[in-house]
Amino acid sequence: MDDLARLKSEYARRAHDPRYRAWYSPFNRANLFITQERDRAIAQLLAQHLHGDWNALRILDVGCGRGNELVKFLGYGARERNLFGVDLLGDRVREGREKFSALQFSCGNAAMLPYPDGAFDLVLQFTVFTSILDDDLRRRIASEMLRVLAPCGAVLWYDYRFNPTNPQTRGIEKSEIQTLFPHCDYHLQRVTLAPPLARWVAPRSWFACELLNQFSFLRTHWLALISKNN
Repeated sequence: MDDLARLKSEYARRAHDPRYRAWYSPFNRANLFITQERDRAIAQLLAQHLHGDWNALRILDVGCGRGNELVKFLGYGARERNLFGVDLLGDRVREGREKFSALQFSCGNAAMLPYPDGAFDLVLQFTVFTSILDDDLRRRIASEMLRVLAPCGAVLWYDYRFNPTNPQTRGIEKSEIQTLFPHCDYHLQRVTLAPPLARWVAPRSWFACELLNQFSFLRTHWLALISKNN
């Protein structure tokens, strides 16, 4: 089984696993803590390092799922017609089109993006690369993301440093990010309290989650803005 087929099979399995529906419910306290902390960090990162007219920025979400992360960029001032998403799974793309009909969704392989060179000012990826186990596929997707990125554009990266509880993923550290996106400038920070820990602590104490999240070794993800070095 090649890695794309494995990915389709794995996400089909997760769709029927009640644990995933519970973990990623918007009413799950751990998911709420993780999402709010990440969104604050993203807003700060973009405010510091991404400058431009949000009304004109063209944005692509690679592995967009149903568009739930992509649509958040409307809150920054992006226009619906400038928001694009591509995902491998047709059912997710269909659901995204139904929920957010003004956004531009495509079903396809991120290693062969259906867009011209330099088409986007911001390219997003949220926990896509760690789901890919094949090194060559990782490299091809990163290369495509850079190809469609405008000369002054940036990649917004959010993904696991490590995930020891899930054998269907493989973490990515700073050195590999820099290898995947060579000749770029990087603004990286560790975010996200380890989800298994957050799931245990958050229902008991929000304050304890805030306290534990102060320790960087307990944060399991990299958040990065990666800019072409012109």
